Amino acid sequence: MTKQEEQLWDYIDGLSSEAESAEIAAKLATDEQFQQLYVQLLEVNQQLETHLEIDEPSMSFTRNVMEQVQHEIAPVKLKTKVDNRIIYAIGGFFALSLVSILVYAIATAAPNFTSSIPSLNLENKFDGLLDTKVIMIFLFVNAVLLLIYLDGFLRKGMKKAQKKGEQ
Repeated sequence: MTKQEEQLWDYIDGLSSEAESAEIAAKLATDEQFQQLYVQLLEVNQQLETHLEIDEPSMSFTRNVMEQVQHEIAPVKLKTKVDNRIIYAIGGFFALSLVSILVYAIATAAPNFTSSIPSLNLENKFDGLLDTKVIMIFLFVNAVLLLIYLDGFLRKGMKKAQKKGEQ
């Protein structure tokens, strides 16, 4: 579609601005070829308005389309197979690289293994911690935690049993 046709369609549809409408009206009065194009487009517009009826699809259109889609064969997933030799070759390369770096590091290291184990003096450090009250509190907290765990475990088992009974 040319620029003139676009301008005329906008003029016919009433979409052009006032300045453009005035310009087109002036051009229609002076240019005969432009006026012929305008008359042709007016005829096309009138034919479209009179003979064009919008058809609505039937009520069962969506259902019919969905049935056709269901009858179509589902596309098969593309199955690509990777050669295991490639995976093993890549893994072997990296394993060989790591082993060679480790061997190089050990070969070039200077063996200077002198270390002393620090001595710990733990005398009289834990005397206050092993009191009977501390041990009783520790056992009580563990018993409560065990009961909470046992409750959760039994609830899971009961939910599974209820689901099996519903099915």
